[in-house]
Amino acid sequence: MPDINFQPSWKQHTAWLALEDGTTEEVCFGGAAGGGKSYLGVAWKLYRRLRYPGSRGLTGRTVLKDLKESTLITYFSVLAKWGLVAGRDFTFNAQDFRLDFPNGSREVFRDLGWSPSDPDYQRLGSSEFTDAWIEEAGDGVPEKAADILKSRIRWMLPEFGLVPKLLITCNPGYNWVRTKYFFDDEDNPVRLKPSQCVIRALVTDNPDKAFVALYKKSLEGLSNDYDRQRLLEGDWNATEKTGGEFYSSFDTQRHTGDYASTYEAGVALHLTFDFNTSPYVTGLAWQVRGKECTQVAEVTLGTPLNNTMACAQGLVRRFPAHAAEVFVYGDPAGRAADTRSEKGQNDFTILLGVFQKAGWQCTQRVAASAPSVSMRGLWIDKILSEEVGGIGLRFDKACRNTIQDYQKVLKAADGTKNKKRVKDPKTGVSYEPYAHCTDAVDYMLCRLFSEDYQRFQRPNAAPLPALIMPQRANNSY
Repeated sequence: MPDINFQPSWKQHTAWLALEDGTTEEVCFGGAAGGGKSYLGVAWKLYRRLRYPGSRGLTGRTVLKDLKESTLITYFSVLAKWGLVAGRDFTFNAQDFRLDFPNGSREVFRDLGWSPSDPDYQRLGSSEFTDAWIEEAGDGVPEKAADILKSRIRWMLPEFGLVPKLLITCNPGYNWVRTKYFFDDEDNPVRLKPSQCVIRALVTDNPDKAFVALYKKSLEGLSNDYDRQRLLEGDWNATEKTGGEFYSSFDTQRHTGDYASTYEAGVALHLTFDFNTSPYVTGLAWQVRGKECTQVAEVTLGTPLNNTMACAQGLVRRFPAHAAEVFVYGDPAGRAADTRSEKGQNDFTILLGVFQKAGWQCTQRVAASAPSVSMRGLWIDKILSEEVGGIGLRFDKACRNTIQDYQKVLKAADGTKNKKRVKDPKTGVSYEPYAHCTDAVDYMLCRLFSEDYQRFQRPNAAPLPALIMPQRANNSY
């Protein structure tokens, strides 16, 4: 073998270990553009052709044109970088579209897009391979092609002491790769099989730092919010706007960022809650400076921790050294007695009990009733678009459920939130997958800036009294 100079990034190294172990059969290396996916694929495939004499590999994309104009160019670049010379160390058969090596190994290149003349992929049926790589799998390669291709990975595996290996590389998108490896149809994280491995990479994971500097700037300049989330952030939950969003002015470039680091233990915390248990109980942490509101954390715990006490404890663990006052907001329905709680207890008494035990000085700010959904939605969307009243909203990008809510909650015909219910296929429980985080934010903003909200509703009327006066934690309900 030649002296191979491959210096992978940590993410590429992690993927390589999975590609060369004795248990993993499917490796999905998926994430932002420029994360080093293609270079990893080419390096791994060439290593295998050189390492295992007589082996056969397949590299596939949707159409041959993309293989010729992109993937094959990367192959030739890596071959040259490793000092391999055409005609001596390898030959390229343009007619059969394959690379041949002196040790009898070969790498073939095939289109994997669906064709009405070959819907069952008979073109793969008579071939056997040692390993396979599907590049840009989400860009038109059907899941059926991947399944049939994997069934053909059996060439000389016992002789080499190998297991079948299928590498899948792609950028985020709503396709079979997402539902198989990342999130199911109900947006629940997929439980991977022991034979499956997923590695997410960003452009900042690319070991070529000069490339990172240039390409990151290019991705940051994307005007389409959806593409920027997919290709820069590697976000598999990125949502393309359809025109029916409840918060149509929400923009990840404008409203999200690395804001968790702005948290200060000496600045008041504003905690707001939604008490639905499916898919999680919602607890959001904000800090407010003037009228600049920053969400620094979210605690959204699913089963079996989807209860009010666990949510409160999660927030205490998140801010163990907090020294300033804590304001508590949330769904007014949480003040009612509930069969889930002990007699005389409700969601807010549970919250305040946990916070008092942690030594926090709490003030409860809960409205007598929930504000109008349609009206508060119009007001908050105005804040997002124009910072009406000088109110600004920022969200730490790690608050994924909150951000997803702002992107996915749609407007119903009556102007309210379209809270379509879905059924969990495992438990049979019917629930609303979205709007819990945005509801919690709504409750806080309408109470915190009650005068601004009232002026928005009645721009020509005299100011109205506050919805409800703050209550100290030791007050009764």
